[in-house]
Amino acid sequence: MDRRQLLARAEATVTACNRRDPDAFVANVAEDVIWRDVALALPLHGRDALRAAAEAQMHAFPDMRVEATAVTIDPPRLVQEVTLTGTHRGSLLGIEPTGRWTETHMATVLTFDEDGVIIEASVYWNLQGMLRQLGLGPDMATAAAA
Repeated sequence: MDRRQLLARAEATVTACNRRDPDAFVANVAEDVIWRDVALALPLHGRDALRAAAEAQMHAFPDMRVEATAVTIDPPRLVQEVTLTGTHRGSLLGIEPTGRWTETHMATVLTFDEDGVIIEASVYWNLQGMLRQLGLGPDMATAAAA
């Protein structure tokens, strides 16, 4: 696959998030995908596990918006920086809804096979910052000033 096609696949995942469509989110993912996320103790294995995780995220943040802010492509990998915003209205990872709005910055490294299917991903994001925004962690700026 060429760079343009890989970019189109990555853009499709962002669009799927913004439409809150977990089936479209996993449409370009291998059945046996390995998906790593810093918030999870173990990688997700398989399309069904990824779909369930996407559904949970979309339920927890029903107004979620994802905006790609930068993309770097070096086939077979694509790195996408995104900003995710939304209001925490459903439980996620055992955290009950707080009703608070959050803005989180993420970087996702996607690895594609020769057919342009995502076979592996690593997602890096500021979990601690998100927890602070949800009122669930110490405000580090205030703590540092004290």
